[in-house]
Amino acid sequence: MKSGEGTEAELIADVSKTAANLELRRSFREWARRLAGCGLCRNLTLAAFAAILTIEVAILFPSYRNYEEDLLRQRAEVAIQAITMFLNSKSGQAVTPGRLEVLLANSSLTGISMIAGGTRIEAGEPVTHPQPANGDLRGAVRPAEGVIDLSWSTSPGLSDYEILARADVSDVSGKLIAFVFRILGLSLLIAVFVTVVTMAVVDRMMLSPLLKLRERIARAGDDAEHPGKYVASPERSDEFGEVERAFNGMLTQNASYLSRMQLLNKNLDQLLDERTRSLRKTEQELEIRTLYDQLTGLANRNLFEDQLDRHLNRGDLEQAGSEAVLVLGLNDFQALNGLAGHETGDRVLQEIARRLAGRVVDHGHVARLGGDVFGLLITVGSRGASDSLEARISAIIEACEAPVRIGQKTYGCEVSAGVAITPLDGNYARTLLSHAEIAMHRAKKSPSERVQFFASEFGDQMHRRQEMIGDLKLAVQKHQFQLYYQPLFDRLKRCVGYEALLRWHRPVHGLVSPAEFIPLAEQTGLISGVGDWVLEQAIRQLKAWIDEGFTGRIAVNVSALQLSDRDLSQRINEMLKRFDVSAGQLELEITETALMDDVECSMATLKRFRDLGLTLAVDDFGTGYSSLAYLKALPVSRIKIDRAFVTGLPDNDQDEALCRTIITLAHNLGFEVIAEGVETEAQARWLAVSGCDEMQGFLLGRPALKGYPRNS
Repeated sequence: MKSGEGTEAELIADVSKTAANLELRRSFREWARRLAGCGLCRNLTLAAFAAILTIEVAILFPSYRNYEEDLLRQRAEVAIQAITMFLNSKSGQAVTPGRLEVLLANSSLTGISMIAGGTRIEAGEPVTHPQPANGDLRGAVRPAEGVIDLSWSTSPGLSDYEILARADVSDVSGKLIAFVFRILGLSLLIAVFVTVVTMAVVDRMMLSPLLKLRERIARAGDDAEHPGKYVASPERSDEFGEVERAFNGMLTQNASYLSRMQLLNKNLDQLLDERTRSLRKTEQELEIRTLYDQLTGLANRNLFEDQLDRHLNRGDLEQAGSEAVLVLGLNDFQALNGLAGHETGDRVLQEIARRLAGRVVDHGHVARLGGDVFGLLITVGSRGASDSLEARISAIIEACEAPVRIGQKTYGCEVSAGVAITPLDGNYARTLLSHAEIAMHRAKKSPSERVQFFASEFGDQMHRRQEMIGDLKLAVQKHQFQLYYQPLFDRLKRCVGYEALLRWHRPVHGLVSPAEFIPLAEQTGLISGVGDWVLEQAIRQLKAWIDEGFTGRIAVNVSALQLSDRDLSQRINEMLKRFDVSAGQLELEITETALMDDVECSMATLKRFRDLGLTLAVDDFGTGYSSLAYLKALPVSRIKIDRAFVTGLPDNDQDEALCRTIITLAHNLGFEVIAEGVETEAQARWLAVSGCDEMQGFLLGRPALKGYPRNS
């Protein structure tokens, strides 16, 4: 039992010893591999090894010479001892060649010559190149390989013989080779030992600290967000300690920079959030201002037209005559305003707006069109449509004419109404509104009829429309149009360009307003030819001005129909090349309404314009859709504030707020701003102080047939 336990214990001890040996070998191999992988350590150890070998070789050469000299002297001493013993043993006897032969046989001598009193006795090989035995034997002349000739002068020990002898030194070469190998082996052993010691010292003093520092640098590089975690106290006070201190300083500095950068990023994020909220709020305010009436909260004309068009384009409407656009106007409202005050007038308008809003299902189908004029969409059933329509209109008028109580007083206004029925009076919101407003103005002039339907004059209007279309076609063919040029000025009142304005002097009828014939040209498709003519004439005029030194730009209006023409950009490019005019001096103005007719097609056309290098501007900004979602995506450089918002400056608070908002928004989006309709110095000063980049209006310059190229 005990024997078994002892055997098991010995087995465990052997296993532990074997594991320890394996671990030691593994550690040594890892250490050696680490040293071998270190270029610096490898170079240092190789340099140390080479230096030691060089030193050993340098020592070997003189040692080799001295050792060879010692061996030769030993051979000379052995030879003279043999000769001396020979002479002492033959004392009183004559020296004969035979006896010398015996000497040669019993010694390392191969030849001898003894001279005394002029007598020479020789035996063995002749001695041809004797050298003094006490001289430089290594440098002596060798008569043959493995032998050396020596000479000894007469002395009492030599019985006054002069002795010449040839000694056998053939074993000297072997001993020298053995000496060399022995010295080389010892040198190599010393070199290996010193190299290993050097490697160990290098590992401890250089490699290990260097690898630790490299690992810290790598971890700090991978964790750039927390450099302070890798600051550690230097373990040494030598150069490596200085390097660690420098690295700690760099980490501390980086941690400081990172902290400051994080704080800066946090501040930037807060600023960006604030700016985003401000822009969103501005967008909402601008949307409200451009889509809703600020006094009554009803939709304005733009939103009303948009909602009405959407409704009319649904395709699921009931039969004809089931819907109508009603425009209401308050009679003698200006008198009420003057007598009771604007505040009372505003209260009356708000109450009437509330009553009208209660008469429609969709809030977007009732609007304040301006001043004391309201519009709404009336929908009735198919049976008895006409009677039901008149009944509803009468109910609406009665509701509006009901007295409005403000404080202790009551106020009332009579109402005149105009009605346009779909599709008899039109299929588009703008057309229906226009016809309903005409009917409303006719009702105001009528002494008895407070409600007028537009249809009674529909035939006459269509006849006049057809006449104008015919004259318009003739004007396109005969080029009866003219271009007037109105100058554009910067805030310092320096002329920076001109806007080309189309005018038509219709025969017999005289000058026709662009607001009248341009929509008609768009509806009939004539606008494409007119637009090309305008572009060509404007570029031709621009070329003439450039030749006179003009460096500004010419702005030309582009209609919605032109935007849908995919070849327009190519034709403009050909015109620019033909007249040798830079694209950057031609600016195209597009209204918001034109852009929104077909957003996808418009964006594609604008991109082609931008690729040509043309400057783009949004005209009549604020009177159309004013969609910021589209505005930020448009490749435009300028937006033009419509004259409707400039007219009230600087006294109208709403116009001031709206213009300032538009300027700020445009600049934040990277656009320049130009205001049109500037007619007073007060308006110009307010716009310049508010940051408006450019201005246009009668105050600065009226349109003329040929503008003068001012200094741009």
